[in-house]
Amino acid sequence: MEKIIAITLLMLPVISSSCQNSVKSTPRISEVRLAKENEPGKKFTLDITVLDLDTRQPVNDAEIFAYQTNHKGDYEHDSKGVARIHGTAFSNAKGGIRFYTIYPRGYNNSNTGEHIHFTVKANGYKKENTELLFAEYYEKRYDHNHPVPHKVYLQSLEEKNSELYGKALIYMKKP
Repeated sequence: MEKIIAITLLMLPVISSSCQNSVKSTPRISEVRLAKENEPGKKFTLDITVLDLDTRQPVNDAEIFAYQTNHKGDYEHDSKGVARIHGTAFSNAKGGIRFYTIYPRGYNNSNTGEHIHFTVKANGYKKENTELLFAEYYEKRYDHNHPVPHKVYLQSLEEKNSELYGKALIYMKKP
């Protein structure tokens, strides 16, 4: 019994030192809050499923960076030049991502309607800059039979308890 205890005690410093030298990995979070809880504007929850364009199978660990305007149509860039309302999420095994934000407003002094910008990338896929244009949903301009990777396809948008909930698809293409 004493020998077992001695062996265990001798191994503890080795385990401990290897843990101290290990590299911390960035957490891969699939649910991200873009806008603060008290952000002015109508609350909007957007569920996105990321799919392979050819196989229609979920893409796991796709990195989705999103940014948008505030309720007045302004980006309010931070010190790094990034829109204040922004964030990055990583798709889960089912290709799922959820963003908590507000419903955006179109640009001031422009005909550009409400939209959210996305940069989409994943190992083995082409990087795409895309956007969700709400007018395409309202005007039923989607061609679901021939999807393209540079569009975000809003499938539904509904209001419950004064909050908006949307479901969308993003397609990724291999190079």
